[in-house]
Amino acid sequence: MWFILVGGTLEWLGYMFRVFAIGAEGPSSWLVVSQTFLIVSPALLVGQCYIIIERMMAYVGKEYGFTDHNEITRIFLGADIIAIVIQAIGSSVLTDARQDLYQAKVAKKILVAGLLLQIITFGIYSFFAVTFDFRSSRDPALRAYDTQMRGLRKLWIAFYVSAVLITLRSIYRAVEFADIAPGPRGIYDPDGYLFTHEWPMYVFDAIPVLISVVAFSIWHPGAQVGESSAGLVFLRRDEGW
Repeated sequence: MWFILVGGTLEWLGYMFRVFAIGAEGPSSWLVVSQTFLIVSPALLVGQCYIIIERMMAYVGKEYGFTDHNEITRIFLGADIIAIVIQAIGSSVLTDARQDLYQAKVAKKILVAGLLLQIITFGIYSFFAVTFDFRSSRDPALRAYDTQMRGLRKLWIAFYVSAVLITLRSIYRAVEFADIAPGPRGIYDPDGYLFTHEWPMYVFDAIPVLISVVAFSIWHPGAQVGESSAGLVFLRRDEGW
């Protein structure tokens, strides 16, 4: 759960620094830190989703997936880390562009590329997760473990809620930055409704992240799969399955 803790903390700090940036006159380093934290924090929630699904796959049995759960998680978690780095670099350079129009345009492309990478990889991984859930939930052999499967269903619901909201949030951020047309004074003279108005950020960024954190707090992964993730697999082996 440390991914969620760090992601939630960065989101909170991002809005705190945003308040400081609003109170500052002209370009402020607070804005650089705020934008970086707000862009990176949801990517950490995506990483948490990868780990949670990997543990549920190990808990139920890897035979319901397309490939080994450890391998697929390493690949997509690695892609998520790359996306985080790209987004952090793009955000930092973009908000620090000041009067450099060329720097602002290049940074915008870097940031949007990082967001698109996150959307695409998370979408592919979600497809693998949905397929695993579909196969395992319809296997008659697992009906004997109805209590455990009902517990996992709560975690699946939390994942689906989080996946949809984080994806919508990432699409919003990609559209927001893609819509920026830096003016002669750089990034601080943009032409984009989403970038120049506050309410879309709270509706499409803050609220989705908050709901995602709350969902995993209510249906805590540790209460369903624990740390070892060796639940139904061991039970079925002990019973000679």
